Amino acid sequence: MLQTSKTFFTDVVVCGGGPAGAAAAIAAAREGKGVILLEMRESLGGLCTNGYITGIAGNVDGLSLEWLERLDKEGHAVMRPHLPVVEPEFGKAMLEQMVLQSEARILYGAHVADVNVSDGKIQSVIVYCKQGKVEVKGKVYIDCTGDADVAFAAGCPYDVGNAEFMGLNQSVTMGFRLSYVNLKKYNKAVADFKKSDIYDVTDVVRGSFIVYKQDQAIKNGDLHEILSPGNLVYPMPGDPECTDVTLDATHTFDCHTDDLADLSRQIVDQHRKVVWFTNFLKKYVPGFENAVLTSFAPMNGVRDSRRVVGEYVLSEYDLAAAKKFEDGIWQHSEFFDAHVPTPGHHTASRHIHAWQPIEPGVCRPTQDAEDYVMNPYVVPRPYEIRTNPREYCEIPFRSLIVKGVDNLMVAGRCFSSTYHANGSFRVIAPSMGMGQAAGIGASMVIDKNLDAVRELDGKLVRERMIELGVKLNELPGGYWKTIREFEGKFVVAGTDWIQIINDKGENPTQM
Repeated sequence: MLQTSKTFFTDVVVCGGGPAGAAAAIAAAREGKGVILLEMRESLGGLCTNGYITGIAGNVDGLSLEWLERLDKEGHAVMRPHLPVVEPEFGKAMLEQMVLQSEARILYGAHVADVNVSDGKIQSVIVYCKQGKVEVKGKVYIDCTGDADVAFAAGCPYDVGNAEFMGLNQSVTMGFRLSYVNLKKYNKAVADFKKSDIYDVTDVVRGSFIVYKQDQAIKNGDLHEILSPGNLVYPMPGDPECTDVTLDATHTFDCHTDDLADLSRQIVDQHRKVVWFTNFLKKYVPGFENAVLTSFAPMNGVRDSRRVVGEYVLSEYDLAAAKKFEDGIWQHSEFFDAHVPTPGHHTASRHIHAWQPIEPGVCRPTQDAEDYVMNPYVVPRPYEIRTNPREYCEIPFRSLIVKGVDNLMVAGRCFSSTYHANGSFRVIAPSMGMGQAAGIGASMVIDKNLDAVRELDGKLVRERMIELGVKLNELPGGYWKTIREFEGKFVVAGTDWIQIINDKGENPTQM
C-alpha cells in the first residue's frame, strides 16, 4: 500500500477543474479564502474545453460571462445571442489565468481517489499522483468531479439514471475537431434547405438538414444507420470560408457511465463513429468537402452519472413550473435536454410526461404513447410537458448541499436533481453559476464558523452574487428577452423542439 508522501492544508478544497470547479475555486479565492483546486488532467475547463463542447449553453452571467468577455477581447470567442463559443485551447489558458489571478492553487495530475470521514465531516481527500498518495486537508470541500466521486467515496446518498429508462444513463457523444471547413458555405446550405419544399419543421427527417442528408446516405448505402439524430457545429474564431469547427454529434447508447468497462466501450464506439461521420460530412454536406479530422476530444462526452441527494432535489416538475426559490442562485430558461438512452431518430427528449398539465409549461396530450423508440420500457403518462421558453426556473442553493456529510457541497452536473431536470441544468453556464455559488457559500461557512454547510442561509449567497453583478433580481435579458417579447404560437418541431412561430412563419431565433 502506498504511503502518504505529502500533506497540503487549505481552507477550501475543490475537486475537479471543469467549468464548475474552476468557478468554485475563483469565487472562494476572491472571497479571501485559501483554495486548492485538484484536477486529474493537465488543463481546466472539463467538457467545454477538453470535451470540445465549446458552446456555452444556458443564461450566460457571472463568471461564465467574465470568461467569455475576456476571451472575446483577445479574439478567442464567438459571441452570439445564444450558445456563444470559446476556442477550447485558449479557453483552457484563460481559465487557468483566472484561477491563478484569484490566488487559488492548482494541482494537476491529481486523481481524487478516497476521503477520510469522521464525526460527520470530511477530514481530508486522498489523491493519487506522481508522488504516490497525497493528502489534502481543508475546512470545506466542493465536489465538482461531475460524477460525485467525493460524495460517493464519503458514503453520501446518490442516484443514477431513472426508473423510466431502467437505470440507463443519457446517451454519450465525443466531441471532435475538423479543419478546413467552409462554414459560410455550410450555413448557406442549411438556410437554403429551410427555404426549400423539402423542409418540414414537424418531420423528424425533413426537419433537420444533417438528418435529411444522413437519410440520403443510408439510401445510397454509404451509412448503415443515423449516426447523429441532430448535431451542433460550433464555429471557431477565424475566416468562415476556411476555419476549424468542433462538433457534438454521434451517439453511443445503452450506457452505464459509472462502469469502467462500459466507459471503455463508449470511447471505442465513439472513435469509429466519429470517423464514419467525418467521411459522411465530406461526401454529403456542403462546406465539409475538404474537412480534415484533426482531433478527437481527449474527454468522453458523458452527460450524466451519479447525482447526489441533497437538501433539496430539483425536479423536472420544478423546471416545467418555472419555480423560483428564496435561495435561488441561478436562472435557467433552457429546454429539457435528456439525450435519449436508446437508439432512435431523436437526439433528446425535449419533454417530460405528467398526469396533469403543468403551467406555465407548454402542454399537450401525449403523442408518443406507443413510440417505443422514445419510450422503450413504458407507455408514458398522458401529458407531454415542455418548458416555456418565455419563463425561467431557479437553482436553489440547497441543491448544492449534500446529505450525509456536514462540510461537503457539489456543483455541476452531479448536483441534487432528478434525471430530467439534470438533463437541462447540466450545461456549461449553470455549472459555472453553481460553482460560483458554492465557492461563495464555502467562504461564508468558514467566516461564520458554522458547524455544517446546511446551517448557512442560502439567501445570503444569493445576495452576495447579486452584489457581484449576477442579475438574479432581473428577468433574463438578451436572447431570452427576444424570446419573451416575440408574439407567436408554440409549435413542436419533428425533432421534439418547441418553437415560437408567428403568422408569417417566422421564428425569432433558432432555439
